[in-house]
Amino acid sequence: MIAATAALVALPLAAAAPWMQPADSPVAALFKRQNGPPNPASPDFATHYPPQGNPPNGTWIPQAWLDKLKSIQLPPNNPVATLNGCCSISYPGVNQGGMSPDVCSFTAGCHTPTDFFNAPNNTFVLTFDDGPGDASQTLYGFLQGNNISSHATHFMIGGNIVGSPTVAQQAFAQGGHIAVHTWSHHYTTSLSNEQVLGELGWTMQAIADLTGGRIPAYWRPPYGDVDNRVRTIAKGVFGLETVLWNRDTNDWKIGSDSAYTVDSVKGVLDGWLNGPRSPGILALEHEINNATVQVFMAEYPKFAAQNWAVSSVPDAYGLDWYQNAIGNTGDLFATLSVGGQVNTNLAVTAARPATSTSAAPSASGSGAGSSAGASGVSSAESSAKTGNAQNNKQSAASSVFVPGVGALVAAAAALLAFAF
Repeated sequence: MIAATAALVALPLAAAAPWMQPADSPVAALFKRQNGPPNPASPDFATHYPPQGNPPNGTWIPQAWLDKLKSIQLPPNNPVATLNGCCSISYPGVNQGGMSPDVCSFTAGCHTPTDFFNAPNNTFVLTFDDGPGDASQTLYGFLQGNNISSHATHFMIGGNIVGSPTVAQQAFAQGGHIAVHTWSHHYTTSLSNEQVLGELGWTMQAIADLTGGRIPAYWRPPYGDVDNRVRTIAKGVFGLETVLWNRDTNDWKIGSDSAYTVDSVKGVLDGWLNGPRSPGILALEHEINNATVQVFMAEYPKFAAQNWAVSSVPDAYGLDWYQNAIGNTGDLFATLSVGGQVNTNLAVTAARPATSTSAAPSASGSGAGSSAGASGVSSAESSAKTGNAQNNKQSAASSVFVPGVGALVAAAAALLAFAF
């Protein structure tokens, strides 16, 4: 019988990895998808996942994820936040609240050296949140027509992926980088530890199912709502890097706030276009409706004409796209089989995507979370994320609670049930 610890270390990194145990093995009870991922064209596709719109919890949380959570150390002075009404969070009883160095809430204006916040000089890091949505296919057509599909990162909502799996697959098939934006788009700092597991893990599962087993390496918290407790769960359990932003278009407010129109948001982007290029722009944009997509489609040619380097998140920092793959094509880097070891010999047939300039910015940008505040965070995080590719990888690894190849092992542990 395989000990629980050995099982955690020795699971397949992806749903597509080979099953190496007999069907009656005790470990097999953790896997409900022994015949591969569900078919997105099947009418029952969504039944293989938690209900859309709410944080997965209860029986939807695999025991393996809970066990992995117990094995990591959570910050002792970072309680679950209180959600006040629709749109604000607080930390009652915590000195300095969200700006406490123990908490470091981006909603309060704090970010850490391990967050992706500033972009390399002269670089526009292109990201789209909340897809797939009604206007996503229009966006994907534009990206493809301009040969920049592979220059965009799509932070997708798990429930939306399951609701529109073929649209999500279109983004991937055209070369888009796919990353995590939680299952139901809630304020993550207000969720329990178990709910955070469900929000991240099931979105990763949906992405892995539709991308040939690729395990996401990056996530962006909805509303930018993240603190040290949630960062630790994301990284320690699932190996995810936290991606924030230093420029916010506020495009999502078009149609709901009279102060924001297509023209006013275009004006915001025009200001960036002609503004400082150090640091570069790590933007918050959305693919939620026609208005947000039209803004980008109108503004992109201007940035291209002024020679901004437009890049996906990982390419901007010289990093791989997924935890177990360089990009959308080629072999998975590493697999784990029950009773085996991590295979660190890369067997990749695809060329690595070209990286953008990696000049290190020297100052923080504007936008949500730009102030250092009590945490003392300054431009140090810029150089931590924008040096040469090797240094970037080391920098990213420095925030891992598992050293070396531990991030891959952590992902494997998280994926105990990623064959559900």
